Amino acid sequence: MHSIPVVLLLLSTRILCSNILGVFIFPSISHQIVFQPIWKELSLRGHNVTVVTPDPLNDPSLINLTEISIRFTYDLLKRIAIQDLISKDSNVFLSLYVSSTFIDRLQEAELNNTGFKQLINDQSKHFDLILIESFHPIMYALAARFNAPVIGVSALGLMEVNYNIIGNPIHPVLYPDVLWGFYNTELSMWNNVKSVLWSLWSRYYEEIVVPRAHNIAKKYFGEDLSYLGDLRKGQSMVFLNVNPLLYPLRPNVPALVEMGQMHIKPLVEPLPEDLQKILDNATEGVIYFSLGSNVKSVNLDETLRNIIVDALSELPYKVLWKWESDYLPGRPKNVVTRKWFPQQDLLAHRNIRAFFTQGGLQSIEEAVSRGVPLIGMPFMGDQPPNVQKIVDAGIGLGVDPVSVTKEELKQCIIEVAENNKYHRRIHEIRDILYDKPMTGLEKVVWWSEYVLRHKGAKHLRSPAADFFWFDYLLVEVVLVAVVMSGTIIYLWYKVIQLLIIYWYK
Repeated sequence: MHSIPVVLLLLSTRILCSNILGVFIFPSISHQIVFQPIWKELSLRGHNVTVVTPDPLNDPSLINLTEISIRFTYDLLKRIAIQDLISKDSNVFLSLYVSSTFIDRLQEAELNNTGFKQLINDQSKHFDLILIESFHPIMYALAARFNAPVIGVSALGLMEVNYNIIGNPIHPVLYPDVLWGFYNTELSMWNNVKSVLWSLWSRYYEEIVVPRAHNIAKKYFGEDLSYLGDLRKGQSMVFLNVNPLLYPLRPNVPALVEMGQMHIKPLVEPLPEDLQKILDNATEGVIYFSLGSNVKSVNLDETLRNIIVDALSELPYKVLWKWESDYLPGRPKNVVTRKWFPQQDLLAHRNIRAFFTQGGLQSIEEAVSRGVPLIGMPFMGDQPPNVQKIVDAGIGLGVDPVSVTKEELKQCIIEVAENNKYHRRIHEIRDILYDKPMTGLEKVVWWSEYVLRHKGAKHLRSPAADFFWFDYLLVEVVLVAVVMSGTIIYLWYKVIQLLIIYWYK
């Protein structure tokens, strides 16, 4: 009797086993650590998962997982002058042009990778679902190649054009673009004007970048390839690694799923013995300093580096600085440098007083999960609005890398480390953040298998996704209103003119 349910369970598990392709190709560990739990968990649930990534797990225990390494893309990333994008003369308009051009080059190099090329050309390959990093339009050609539903995935928020293609509400003032440097709390006239201009400029992405990407894709997928813009619009869902507490509130369509805290480890692992000793002995407190994986401390210009070094030297705390070389010029006695720290485990130590960060979303999530207040110094991308959110939420302070002085930096660090209000507030935020029925990973797995069960999710598609911008902005209605108003005004003018003529006769 008991064998029947067991057999049914085994059969249902067998039915749900699917072939899944993951294409997570941007060479940034801060992105990859968000995606790694997804492909690992899907493989553990019995799905046959193939992943293209620059950071493979290389875990032999994951017998259902095949990883195609594109580690060489990190060398390509080094060639782009990131410092040019974080200088005082740079802006988001330039950033969009530079980043879109680089991403095209990156995707083409990846398509020429032997392992990836073999995957695409293997006619025996079949996939039931494809997960694609949202910012790479050429990769949506895989939807046509394998005739499979697609889920877009992003390690952060989306650009306005990416929201637009799934029919999610967009508004340049209420919901500024993820690359824009402020949130909707700053409704000044100038910010509104800049955001509207950016909204118009970002359409460059759809009108110029996508056709350019389509021409590249045709070289690898054939001249009869469906238009990439249509393939992107046909994606079933989008997964975003954001949380309303750490990201601007906005209405979302059913096809958009917010994950959040994807990479946070549930358990704290032991620290290396020497690092544990440093932290245990630092009873005066420790400041952890890291600018993440994309903005490297070693690449800071000399002026800013000297300001930071001088400020840190006057602090009454031990400082652990993620410094990517063996030598820090003028290193103060209270500063310990290493090329890498086990960040999540380190932040859990009782003596950590504050975390100095560039404002990356993953770093902020780690600080919140460990209850450590922040000092943010943003450089590019989504970092400026992320740091603004830190300030607005009351969990830390922000400084401008262009204008910051030694004294300002020193006082900000001391204020956050010593004022208990930041510690109390970040613990409040943490409690709210984790008060939810499902973890981000559980949501991702459930919705991925939902799309598998229904062979897509077209029934969740918003009708706004098919609107031309002319219709979405009600331009026709406005034109009709203008014409009618003009006609009425003209008729009134003629009536008054006739009355005046009649009166003076």
